Amino acid sequence: MMKKAVLFDLDNTLYDYDPAHKKALKQTHKILKKHIKISFKRFLKLYDVSKAEIHKELSGTASAHNRILYFQRLIEKTENTVVPNIILELYDTYWNTFLKSMKLRKNAVFTLKKLKEKGLKIVIVSDLTTRIQLRKLKKLKIADYIDFLVTSEEAGSEKPHSIMFLLALNKLKILPKEALMVGDNVVADIEGANAVGLDTVLIKNKKPLRKQKEDYRNPNHVIKEIDEVLDLI
Repeated sequence: MMKKAVLFDLDNTLYDYDPAHKKALKQTHKILKKHIKISFKRFLKLYDVSKAEIHKELSGTASAHNRILYFQRLIEKTENTVVPNIILELYDTYWNTFLKSMKLRKNAVFTLKKLKEKGLKIVIVSDLTTRIQLRKLKKLKIADYIDFLVTSEEAGSEKPHSIMFLLALNKLKILPKEALMVGDNVVADIEGANAVGLDTVLIKNKKPLRKQKEDYRNPNHVIKEIDEVLDLI
């Protein structure tokens, strides 16, 4: 059946997440050092511990990715109390630096433009909060190509929960077989989309790709570059 839409994951699919994240953490540490004496190594350890705790406590929700909760927990560990001005400054610094550092994948805009020229609808299906993902779309200058956005904050659950993909299909008013889902994560993107009946596309990143023992985590297609999606339409 001819496809009517393409669903894209955002982070590490349309742009590279890790370089922006690393720059954001370095800048955030510089700001924190103005308030308390802390090494970068110690900062990273506390950040990772705080993140892990929040993920465990809020698993499956958009709030599990909220950086302000990570920084609140981090400051509570270092200062043994809540310090609003520091927490807010760290949060703003992180995201302002992150957004400035984002870079689209090669041929991402070309691919989105060609899909629109072919008459396809494009939906971003992504975990995290809606405000942050909207800011990313604006900063990456791809908002004009996007028809709908579905976040885990809006859906109430994270990928691979089927509600994320069903909500996207509901907005599009199409059947699962009429859409492709493109993402970089075999669990969040591929498992979840396979369960709904979408045609799935895994885009390879730097990590070696291993065939999954569970069939429901194996994609229908594997691509190296984002513009290879055009060959699947």
